[in-house]
Amino acid sequence: MNENKKNFWSEALKGGTIIGLVSVAFALLSQTFKEQTTLAQVVDIASTVIGILLAAGFLRKFAAGHTKQSGFSYGRGVGFVVAMMIFAGVLTGVYSAVMANFFIREELLQVVEQSMAQMQDMIPADSFEQTYSMMQKSVTSPLILTLSSVVSNAFYGLLCGLILSLITRRQPDIFADDSTSEQA
Repeated sequence: MNENKKNFWSEALKGGTIIGLVSVAFALLSQTFKEQTTLAQVVDIASTVIGILLAAGFLRKFAAGHTKQSGFSYGRGVGFVVAMMIFAGVLTGVYSAVMANFFIREELLQVVEQSMAQMQDMIPADSFEQTYSMMQKSVTSPLILTLSSVVSNAFYGLLCGLILSLITRRQPDIFADDSTSEQA
């Protein structure tokens, strides 16, 4: 059982790292096309599709490593996809923090300034400065950016996992030879 847990986390780390690196590469590509919104949208859609295909491939590979006798449960598949996406979220969060602090900081602070100007009448005057300062810190905080990326990727992984695990689940076959595993 301990070997299964070790294999689970090892494979989730490998898959999540690759998915995260691919997501970062697509984010960089999208950033270069930010002036051409149509092209940037195409890159974002391609990133999503390729991310889902990678997650499906890693999930199928992980499921194939389980014996016919033990099967592969729906919950284990969902958990595996969520774990992969958490690891991917760490990488994309670090990317976001680096971008926010070194490359697009002025653009982000300008967006906060514009948003605060629009909300000026809705926020009490005595707390406006505090809210403004907090908003500025939150858009550039590496911890907040990384944690929000991890959480959003975990939810995204949950949604993807709910669908992808339908493909890979397998009922245990108690009469199967335990030494063979099904190659999907």
